[in-house]
Parts: sequence; structure tokens; C-alpha cells
Amino acid sequence: MYSLGLTIYRKRWTVLVLWAVLLIIALPLAPRATNALKPGGFSNDNLPSAQARAVFRDKLDLTPMSFELIFRSEIYGAYENEFTSDLQAALAQIGTRPEVTRVITHLDDPARVSPDGLSVHVTIGLNLDLEDAREFLETARPLIEPGALGLTFTGGPPLYADISLSSERDVRRAEILAFPLSTIALLLVFGTLIAAFLPATVGGVGVILALAAVALISRGVDMSVFVLNIVTLLGIGLGIDYSLFFTSRFREQLAAGDSVEEAVATAQATAGGAILFSGVTSLIGLSSLIAFEFMMLQSVGIGAVIVIIAAIFAALTLMPAMLGILGPRVNAFRVIPSILSRTDRDAWGSLSRWVMARPLMVAVPTVLFLLLLASPVCGIRLGTVDATILPPELESRRGFDILRDEFGLLNQTEIPVAYVFDEAEDTDPLSPGNLERLYAFGQALEGLDEVTQVRSIVNVSPDLDTSTYATLYRVPEAVTDLTVQTLLRDSIRDGAVLFLVESDVEPFGPEASSLVSDIRAFDPGPDVALFVDGGSAEIKDVVDSLYGRFPIVAGIVIIATYLSLLILFRSVVLPIKAILLNVMSILASYGALVFIFQDGHFAGLLNFEPIGVIEATTPILLFSIIFGLSMDYEIFLLARISEAYKRSGDNAASVAEGLKRSGRIITGAASILIVVSLSFLVADVVLVKAIGLGLAIAIFVDVTIVRALLAPAIMRLLGPLNWWIPRWLDRILPRIDISP
Repeated sequence: MYSLGLTIYRKRWTVLVLWAVLLIIALPLAPRATNALKPGGFSNDNLPSAQARAVFRDKLDLTPMSFELIFRSEIYGAYENEFTSDLQAALAQIGTRPEVTRVITHLDDPARVSPDGLSVHVTIGLNLDLEDAREFLETARPLIEPGALGLTFTGGPPLYADISLSSERDVRRAEILAFPLSTIALLLVFGTLIAAFLPATVGGVGVILALAAVALISRGVDMSVFVLNIVTLLGIGLGIDYSLFFTSRFREQLAAGDSVEEAVATAQATAGGAILFSGVTSLIGLSSLIAFEFMMLQSVGIGAVIVIIAAIFAALTLMPAMLGILGPRVNAFRVIPSILSRTDRDAWGSLSRWVMARPLMVAVPTVLFLLLLASPVCGIRLGTVDATILPPELESRRGFDILRDEFGLLNQTEIPVAYVFDEAEDTDPLSPGNLERLYAFGQALEGLDEVTQVRSIVNVSPDLDTSTYATLYRVPEAVTDLTVQTLLRDSIRDGAVLFLVESDVEPFGPEASSLVSDIRAFDPGPDVALFVDGGSAEIKDVVDSLYGRFPIVAGIVIIATYLSLLILFRSVVLPIKAILLNVMSILASYGALVFIFQDGHFAGLLNFEPIGVIEATTPILLFSIIFGLSMDYEIFLLARISEAYKRSGDNAASVAEGLKRSGRIITGAASILIVVSLSFLVADVVLVKAIGLGLAIAIFVDVTIVRALLAPAIMRLLGPLNWWIPRWLDRILPRIDISP
């Protein structure tokens, strides 16, 4: 690293020109990053519910993709001629499109009329996937002319289209806030304009480079729209942080009397080495997201890896080149008196001495306080997102609210079950023998706890038995009851029957998940297979898939991080301490998420509607991000402590000196990341708010409680044990030294 620093200094103008060329190439690509990004990505085709969806499509001709139209008149009732004629005229063209499989109105299903009789909701079924359905909306909207009726679009494709647009707007808002606020924080750290603007500039260049790479990769790999938020958050935060650490060490070496060349090389060998290792730990944590079989997590992992590599690359090449060109002028244009910097260092020195004098008195209360912060996580309920992650003013969200509040939809759980005669000789659902089996299954479903109703051809009325159904369906064409006609038309095909299981339990809650498990546990007998789909089944499958793999992935991340810290600091104990403290910061963040976003505290202040669950991917995302970022600060702190310990051999004095020298810079770096994270609170998408606030809380807890109080207190208590390593292990480990 020292040699690299010398080389970059001597070729500083060449390095700057190469970066300028790279930036010229990246600038036109970066804005195109949004073009190929996709909404969704919270499921995958290997889940049992996804496989069931294919059965519903192939066996029952039921396509899962549709959108909803809500028509309303303030004058005419739903069955008056004026209303129905306007409705039929509005739907005349859309019904002829080859992409449309069905159009269901209140004339087919009377339950589609609102209680006041002035609104109806219409389902437009599509034979498209989500991305094509979203594009089809642009074609569909001009075809639907509601006349005198009011019209609202909602359902899956409109909601996902709004999520994409909102995510893009959220990124722009966050960038507008994050860069100026980060620059102000840098001014407070350095006190001079040049030193403050330099890391902000290098961080911005890293973000542009990362977005350009995302734009290229997303052309060949499916990537989630949420990549934009993560790339911006990490790119600005880490890019500025790394550059801040480098600039700080460079100025320190200049102040110690080094030449510009020597200052660049020493900063590269010390701060640069710490940046490289901290970047590796962040890469370990965030690359773990690629191990999950969900497009959203995998693409965020890819985007995070790209932006971290870009941030490291910029900090270790562009930053030393620019500092080599500027030299002492990095301290030009002072706007904050240097006495404040000295006062700040003295404050950190006083704090370190205070902690060193009473380590047990500091450690015990801080651990108890962290456990208190983490305690709400015991009540966490994992679920998935719905339209409530969007702001109420968007059309698709307004439509969602109308369906829920006026029509009573979406508040209850509906679980579709496909009963498939698999390789049976008799596949006619209406034959007497099959009706008897279907009737027994329908009665078993009705007998389950929490089930309020089952809709199927054998659950029409509790007064009918098997023989009555056999008589009723002997000549299906002769059935006159409209409800039964609809069931015969829509819920049976040769070899398959649809059962709709309804319940009053909350669709995203554990009760619905338990009901799905109970249905899947049925043994329907030989030559029959059951397939369960629906939102509740998908949530259960997503949670089971994610958290069946999460402990393994987290264990691999922890082991890999331990080994990297073991090599860097040559201590068996310090990596264990670092990992345990990181876990405490993460648990405190989880507790805050449950308290705020699940339980709804501060919902009015933060402008969101709680849905009583935490989106299932959020804890995994936060673990991957926080684990790496917290380890960054641990590495920078331990690097200064280790440097002092190698000089003096005095553990207590080294811990105090390390805290004194790094405290101000770590706090400044953390404040920048907190500012960047909090800038996402202005986001429209609640999931983005949750990630931003969770990250900000974790970083705040990490630098104020963990890094400033608990970490030095524990190191004081451990004494020389901090640096213990068996001789045999010391001999076989590769040697990496980031001290000057």
C-alpha cells in the first residue's frame, strides 16, 4: 500500500486524467440505471405457492395477473341504465384485446357493488407477467373511456408501476438532501472548505460510477428498482466516509512534518489499508445477499458490491492523486476555527480516560441499555409488503383503500386451493365418486379453526349432502341458480377443482400462515394432489425460505469476518468482541423497527401507515448493511489502538490514545452516514423509510454507545488478553501491517 501511494503520487496527473475519462464514459450511463430495473422481486418460482400458481394457470385456466377498475357515479345506482351503459361502453374495447383473459363486472358478481350502490369494481384478467402487464397499462388506459363515471386504476400492475416511480423520486429527494448535509458535516469535521468538499466530490464520483455499472448489468440481469436506493445510500455514505478517513490521515501526516509525497504514501499505508480491509468486511456482509433466491435481495447485493468496490477504488486512487496535487492547500479556506478541533480532541481524550478509570461501571449499564433497546424484537411479526407502503395520494393506493374500506376486500384472508386428480382414471369432477371425495374435503376445510366460509361446487349450502350434489350436477346445463352457474363455469375443469377458503384472520399474520400449513397438511388420498396459493401462502413460503437460509448465511458472514480481523489484528479475542458488539447494534436497530414500523409509534410524524408486520427482507438487508458498516468503525478504531499498542505495549494507554485519535473522525464519518440514511425518511415508499431509519439508529447506537463507551470499556477489562494469539497460529497466518 505504501508503494502504491508513492506510485499514485508520482503519476497523480495521469491518474486524474484516467478518472476524468472514466467519468465522461459513466455520466451518460448513470441516469439510465432506472430504465431496466424491475419492481417486485419478493418471491421466486421455486416456492410452493409459485408452483401452485402454475397449476392454477395450467389446470384451471386461472391467470394470477389482473388489475382492478373502480367505477363510481354520484347520481346513478350501479344497476341503472345510465350507469351500466357507460360501464359497458368503457369496457368494450379493452375486452377485445388478446392480452385480456376475462372481464368480471357486477353483472357477473353482485358482490362487486359497494354498500351505497354507487360504485362497482371490475377485474381485468391478463395473460401477461408482471413486467409486461405494467407496460400494457399504457395501452389499456386510453382504451377505457368512463364517460360520466369516475374511474380509479388499482391492483398489482398499477401498484408496482407506482412503486417504481416512487422509488426513483425517493432517490432524487435523498440525493438533494444528502450531499449538502454531508458537506456541512465534513465542514464541522475538517473546518476548511477544500478538505470538506474533497470527500464529497470523491463520494459523488463513486456513486456515478456505480450507477453506470448498474445500468450496464441490469440489461442482462434482472435487478430490483430498490437497487437505486441502496446504491445511493451506500455510495454517498461509504464513498465520503472512506475519503474522509484518508484525508484526515493525510492532514495528520502533513501536520507532523511529512512531505506531501511521504504524507500520501503513509496515508495510503495506514488509512488506505484500513479502508481496504473495512471494505472487504462490508463486501462480505453485503455479498451474502446474493445467496438468497429472491431477485430483490440478489440484485441489491450485486448493486451493493458494485458501489463498495467503486467507493474503495475512488478512495484509494482518486483521493491520493487529488491530495498529491493539492498538498498543503487541502487546508485552505478555513471556516471553522482550529481551536474547536483541538477542543474536540481534548473531549475525546477526557472521555477515554474516564472510561478507562471505571470500565465495569460503564460496561454493565450500557449492555443493559442495549438489551432494552433490542427487547421489542421478541415480538417481531414477519410479513410482506402491500399497497400501504405507498403514499395515500397515489391513484393505485387510493384504489386499494377504496377496495379495503368500501368493498370490505383485502381485510380478510382468502386462500385458493386446487384439488387436482393426478393420474386418476376418472378425472371428471362431477362424477358421483369424485363428488363424494370432493364433498369430504370441503367439509374438512370448513371444520378448520379460523375458517369462516369455503366456496366451491360442494360447499354451496350446509343443507346439501353428497347425493343431493350428485343429483344437482347430473345435468350441469340445467342448473338455474346464478351462484352455482358461476362456480361451475369458473371453478372446475377436467381433472381439477378450485376451493376458496375464507377467514377473518389478518392476511399477513401468523394465524393465516398457520391456516395455510393446516390446509397443506391434509392427505386427500391416492391420485390426488393439493396446491395452495394466495397472498398468505406466498408470505409463509417467503418467510420460510428466507429464514431457513438466513442462519447459515449469517454464520458464514461472521466466520469470514472473524478470519479477516484475525489476520489483520493478530488477536483471537478482538474479532469475537467486535462481532458481539456488531450484533448488539443490529438487535437494537431491529427493536426500533418493531417499535416504530410494526407497532406504529411515530407513524404520524414519519407519514406512514403501519400494517402490523415487518417486511420479511428488511431484517436481512439491515444485517448485511449494518454488519459491514459497524465493522468499518471497529477497524478504524482498532487500527489506531493497535498502532499505539505496538509502540508502547500498554493496553490501557493504547485504548485511550486510539479513542482520542479516532473518535472525532469516526463520529464525523458516522454523522455523514446518519445524515444520508435519515434523508430517506422523506421517501414515499415505507420500505425505504424503514431501511433508512433502521440504519441511522444502528449507526448512532454504534458510535455513541458501542464504539465510544462499551468497546473501550471491554478492552480495558480484558487487558493484555486483547492481543492474545497462540504462537502456532501467529506463525501460519499471513502478515498484513497497516501501521506506519
